[in-house]
Amino acid sequence: MEDRPRVYGWPTSKNGYTIQEVPSGTKRFRKAIVIGAGASGLSFAKFQQERMIDFECVIYEKNDEVSGTWTENRYPGCACDIPSVTYQYPWELKIWSRFYAYAPEILEYFKHVADKHGLRKFIKLQHEVIHAQWDNQSGKWCVKVRNLTDGTEFDDTADVLVNASGIFNYWQWPNIKGRKDFKGIVVHSANYPTDLDLAGKRVAVVGTGASGLQLTAALQPVVSHLYTWIRSGTWITSSFGSTFAGPDGGNFQYSKEQKEKFIHKPDVYLKYIKDVEKSLSDPLAVLKNTPITHYAQEFSLSLMKDKLRDHPDLLEALTPTTFPVGCKRRTPGNGYLEAITQSNVTTYCKASLDELTEEGFIDPNGNKVEIDAIVFATGFNTTWVPRFPIIANGKNLQDIYAENALSYMGVAAPYMPNYFTFYGPYSPIGQSSVLPMMDVFSRWILQMIEKMQIEDIKSLTPKKTVIEDYGEHTKLLIKRFVWDAPCRSWMKAGSIETPPSSYAGTRTQVMELLAQPRFEDFDIEYKNQNRWQWLGNGFSIHDVDGSDNTWFWGTLKESIVAKASSEQKNGF
Repeated sequence: MEDRPRVYGWPTSKNGYTIQEVPSGTKRFRKAIVIGAGASGLSFAKFQQERMIDFECVIYEKNDEVSGTWTENRYPGCACDIPSVTYQYPWELKIWSRFYAYAPEILEYFKHVADKHGLRKFIKLQHEVIHAQWDNQSGKWCVKVRNLTDGTEFDDTADVLVNASGIFNYWQWPNIKGRKDFKGIVVHSANYPTDLDLAGKRVAVVGTGASGLQLTAALQPVVSHLYTWIRSGTWITSSFGSTFAGPDGGNFQYSKEQKEKFIHKPDVYLKYIKDVEKSLSDPLAVLKNTPITHYAQEFSLSLMKDKLRDHPDLLEALTPTTFPVGCKRRTPGNGYLEAITQSNVTTYCKASLDELTEEGFIDPNGNKVEIDAIVFATGFNTTWVPRFPIIANGKNLQDIYAENALSYMGVAAPYMPNYFTFYGPYSPIGQSSVLPMMDVFSRWILQMIEKMQIEDIKSLTPKKTVIEDYGEHTKLLIKRFVWDAPCRSWMKAGSIETPPSSYAGTRTQVMELLAQPRFEDFDIEYKNQNRWQWLGNGFSIHDVDGSDNTWFWGTLKESIVAKASSEQKNGF
C-alpha cells in the first residue's frame, strides 16, 4: 500500500503536509506504566491483555506479591468488612469459605487471578515508583523506579501513566508524644510481622476503624491485658448485607451443602451474589434522613445496647450523637463489642492516647501504665496527596492536591496529561464493594488509550473549567448524602469539617457515566499539526483487513447465505 502513490503518481505532500499511508482505524503503538499490582492493577492487566493491540503494559509493584492491601495487612483478625461474594471480580467468581472472608483467603484469591490469567508477565515486584515527570516535547512520562531488592534506580518512559496504588497504601506512624521513647514492641496494622506472637502480653491497640476493631476482637482472647481508646463514637453495624449475615449480623462459614450448591448451580450462586449486592446498594441508604437510614441507625443502636447492656459507659462513648450510620465507612465489627466487655480489657472512653513513655503510656488520669506492645491501627495518610512527585506543565500534583484535592471524577487529574487513576478524589468510594468499579475504571482508561492510538493523539488533559464545574456540582449535591454529616472519617482526610471527597451520587450513576469517555471534557493535542492526519490514505482498516464492509445491510446467518447461494445456482 505504501508503494501505491509512486505507482499511480498520486501526490503525497504539499506545503509540508504529508499523507500517512495507512488506513483510518490503524492503532499506533502506545505504552503505559501502571503503579501498583493490587486489585486495580490486576483488573487493568487483565482487560488490556484481552482487548489491546500494539500496546505495552508495565506494572511496578513495591511489595513482594500482588494484591496490595491484602499483602500489606496481615494482622490478627484481618478480614473483609463487606460480604465476600461482592468482593471479587465479576469475571472470576470464587466460592468463599465465610460470609466475611479473612485476609489469607483474599490474598490467595488475587494470587490465583494473577496466575490463572497470566498477568505476572506484566508485573515487576519489589519495584517502587519514586518520581514521575511529563516531557511535553516527546509526549511521554519519564518515570524513576527503585528496585527494592538491591536499591538501584533506573528510568522508564511511557505514553500513559496509570496510578493504581490504592487509597490505603500510605501508612504513617501517628504523631504521639514519646512514641520513639517506648522500648517495647511497636507495630502498625499495615506492616504487621507475621511471626509476632503477643500471647500473654500486655498490649495497647490504638484505633477504632475496621482494623482496630478486628485487632481488638482477635487479640483480646490471647493477651494478658488489652488497653484501647474510644475517642469518638462509631456505629457498629452489620448493615453491609445484614439480611444475609449470621445472627446479629455476625460472620459465618458457608456449609458444605451451600458451597456444593453454588458450584453445581451457578445461576443460584449468581442470584445470591446479586441479592447481597442489592442489599448494599439501596440508593436511599446513602441519603440523609430517609426511612432506610433511620432504620439502619435503630438497628445498630439496638445491637449495641444489647451487647453493652451492662456497660453504659461503653455504650455512651461508642454511640454517635451527631452523625448517622454511613457517615463513616460501616463495619460489622464482629466480636468487638464482646471483646471490650471482658475483664482483661481496659477501655478509655471519650479519650485518646496522647503520650507514650519508655515503659508504656500515660492514661487520661495522668497515671503511668506499663505495657509490652502497642499496635497502631490508625495513621493512614488519606489526603490524596501522592507519596512521590508527579510533575507536568510546571505543576506538582502533590502541591495541587495539598491545596485542593479535586480531580476529574476520580479518573484524571488537573494539568496532568495522559495521567489516569483508579479511585482518585471524588470517585465513588462510599457505597458497596470497590471491585466491580475497578473494571469500570479499567475499561474507561483503555478507551482513552485506544482513542490516542487511533487518532495519533499526543496528550489528553482534563479541562480546568470542566473540573471546576464538576467540583461545584459535587460539593453542593454531596450535602444531601450521609458522608457529609459531621463525623471524622478518612473520606474527609481525618477531619470533621472537610467536605467528603466522594462522588455525589450512586454507584449505578457513576458506572453509567464512565461507561464511555466524554472526550469533549479534555484538551486534545495531536502528534501532528494537522488533526486529521490520522485519516490516512482514505481507506478504513475494515476495507483491508477482511472485515465485512457491507455491515450496514445487516449480518447474515450462514444458513441464509447458503440458501441464497443455492437459489442463485438454480436460477432464482
